Amino acid sequence: MKRNFLKLVLPAFAMLLAVGLAFGTEDRPVDKDAYYYVPGQGWQSTTVEDACGAAGSYACTIGTAQLQLYSEPDFDSTPYRKNSM
Repeated sequence: MKRNFLKLVLPAFAMLLAVGLAFGTEDRPVDKDAYYYVPGQGWQSTTVEDACGAAGSYACTIGTAQLQLYSEPDFDSTPYRKNSM
């Protein structure tokens, strides 16, 4: 009797646990490191939202001077862009 009970209850408990944990996860955006060049100060680093990447219509910039963000601290690296402003 005990063995039959475990064969029935254990898989059901595992399924309930899996469904419950699936709803407990959260989709969070991943921040990326970005670099920009400030004349006289050199390369600075910051983080950017997930929307900035290698493709897009608009440049990802920082500050009032609208400095272009790059994936690496080098002008030859990929400039970050996004699809909307």
